[in-house]
Amino acid sequence: MQQSLIDAVSKSANEAERGMLPATPTICVGQPHRLDPSRCPDGQAILWLQIPDAPRLIKGDAAGEINSDGTWDDATREAFADRIEGILSHHIENFDQIKLARRAFSPADLAALNMNLVGGDPYGGQCSIDQFFTFRPFSSSRNGSTLFRNLHHIGASTHPGPGLGGGSGFNTAKRLGA
Repeated sequence: MQQSLIDAVSKSANEAERGMLPATPTICVGQPHRLDPSRCPDGQAILWLQIPDAPRLIKGDAAGEINSDGTWDDATREAFADRIEGILSHHIENFDQIKLARRAFSPADLAALNMNLVGGDPYGGQCSIDQFFTFRPFSSSRNGSTLFRNLHHIGASTHPGPGLGGGSGFNTAKRLGA
């Protein structure tokens, strides 16, 4: 019996929440060259991936294949990236032949690159009910407004919260008449 998509995402998120490298991680795919062809040479493409269920602290591997000392060292990061490429190869014809390069970033790498990504979290921190809707980033904030005229706050810390949809920017653009 084939697992439903929602069950697969739930399983991956649950494994990561428990500190496990997901056996079949959720893979978010983007192709930035489709909107901006200048991002790569003619005839080539960029496949951008985000793995929302990569645990910040590793306690083990749900598939029992990757050995880790509990940190996102180079070997762990590359082994996890290999797993993801293995999944992609089932969906992209000749993937191993058309791939020109790969650069993987673990949560530890993200944290080192950007001090705002605490623990490598690209989603703006805690996602509890008190951090959503009008409470994000704090209860007196409304619609990304700031104390400065014509300065608006967007991103994971503003309503509707973290994710890949750009909701806060879309909402602000609509309010500004776009």
